[in-house]
This record gives sequence, structure tokens and C-alpha cells, in this order.
Amino acid sequence: MKNVKLPLVIFLCAVTFGVSGCNSMIRNNTPSQIPQNSSEIYTITMSINPDGTYSIPNSYSARIVIDGETHKMNKNNDFEYSYDYTRSADQHRVNYYYEIDYKRKVHGNVREKFKRSKLYSSTIVNRYVIGFESNRGIPGSTVTLLGRGFERGDYVEIDGVSCETTFVSPNSLSFVVPILANGNKHHAKLVSDNGDIGLGIFHIDRVSFLTNLSSINLESGEKQVLVITINFDAPQEGIVIDATTNIPDSIIMRDIFIPVGARSTSVVIQGGVAGSGMLYLTAAGFEELKIPAEIISSNEETNVVTDDAISDD
Repeated sequence: MKNVKLPLVIFLCAVTFGVSGCNSMIRNNTPSQIPQNSSEIYTITMSINPDGTYSIPNSYSARIVIDGETHKMNKNNDFEYSYDYTRSADQHRVNYYYEIDYKRKVHGNVREKFKRSKLYSSTIVNRYVIGFESNRGIPGSTVTLLGRGFERGDYVEIDGVSCETTFVSPNSLSFVVPILANGNKHHAKLVSDNGDIGLGIFHIDRVSFLTNLSSINLESGEKQVLVITINFDAPQEGIVIDATTNIPDSIIMRDIFIPVGARSTSVVIQGGVAGSGMLYLTAAGFEELKIPAEIISSNEETNVVTDDAISDD
């Protein structure tokens, strides 16, 4: 038996497609994105590659199955078909596949044939995003997103953090800039039941703490109240402020936390051993605040009676 070398193209087709050949019989001509129109009628089209020379041209018929419902397609010519689909309310994505019936005549025998396409999906584009009113802000500020086709329940997400989002109108959403830990360039997207939309980069600038003290000056054992204020309501998880110092034996204080919805908190600072240094306040999304601190020893006044104080009188 002689070795037969098949051409590479034929071999690859056989491996990839098996008996169905290199080209699928059914070709979807409908785009994956269809612009919305006022009549809400959308034409879905397909064409057929005839099944070789043995198929009977006039024997072809086609159907489309949309969301489980079967519809007969209109025959535009021998091998092109279309169906006018009427969109139901609030439906943005259409899932469908095609079925065809035809006849083949081989060696004088007529055989019924059936083919089914793969599953296709088309999105009716009735919404888009123009962009942010401003693509940067500080935590707690409100930013507007402009576009078309927004719905209640849509929200903005920045680096995986869901933003507090308010539905204003189908053309406008507003959201509160979240507190994020690292960097100021973050990826944003619109999250929706009708498909997410990338919004590009949003810049979050760091914000500063405000305090009632520009410096801390205490005697050992003396106490002072430090009030820390921010210019927006603390988010759902509150704000943990990390307080550190290079004179840990000199400054005595508890942990600092701004609860949800609050804009300030206070903490009592007590002087420890004498020392001079800095108190550092940091939190995610905030500039580090440095407060000079000096703790001095407490010198109590003592009355001492001496011989000079004794009078001869």
C-alpha cells in the first residue's frame, strides 16, 4: 500500500471540523451590536453555503430560535434569509440560533437533511457613556457620570470598590468618590444588569486631616484633647486613623476611629516621660499629618523652711 500525503490545508480541516467541512453551512450576518431604533424592530439575517453539488437549491428552508421560541425566516433569495424581531420592553440582549432543512439527491435517492448553527448573541445598544463630568476628585466628593440609557440599580465601581451611586435620570448618574489606599489612578466601570461598560481611568487625590492642635506641649501626666476633622461623611466602614510617634514612651493615647457618617472624632493625649518628637497621623486616601510634640517633666513647687526664715523677734 502506497503512502498518501494529504495537503496540509485538507488535513487541518479534517482534524478541526470532522465531517462538517472547512466552512460552516450557516453564516450569521447579524452584527453583535445593533443600534436601537424607535420602532423597536430589528432585522436578523443569515445566509447558507449550499451543501455541495448534490443539494437541491429550492429545497432549503430556515428557522430562527430566539430565547427558546422558534420563528420561520423570510426567504430573500435561494440562500439568504431574514427575520424581523420585535424587542420586548427592557430587553437588551438577544440570544438565538438557526435551523435549516434541505434535501440532497445522491445516486438517485433524495434525502432529508437538517443543520443547526451555534448560539449567537446580539446586543441592542440603547445606552452609552459620554464620560465623567470630571475624571478626578477627592474622597467623599460627588461626581456626575453622563450618558444615555442609565437605569436604577446601575452603579459605578472603582478598582473593585462599589461607589455610593444615585440614579438622577436615564442620562445622568452621580456617585461618591471612595477612599482607596494606593496611588491616584484607578480603573472605573459602570456595573449594570445589562452589561458592564468600562469608564477608563479616574484620579482620586489624597485629602488632608484638620486638627485643633498645630503642636502638642504637655507636662508628664498632663492631658490634652486632640480633635481630628475631615470634610466629608465617613463611609460605611468608617475611617481608621493610624497614630504613630518616634517618642512612644512620651505620648499616651488610644486608637483613633471616625465612625460611619461622622466628620470628626477626638482623642485624649497624655504626657508620658519627657521627650521631643513627632506624632504622625495616617489613613488610606489621606495625606500624612505630622504634629510636633514636646513632653516635659512635671516640677511641683515645694515650700522649704530654712534657718534664714526664722526671725529673732
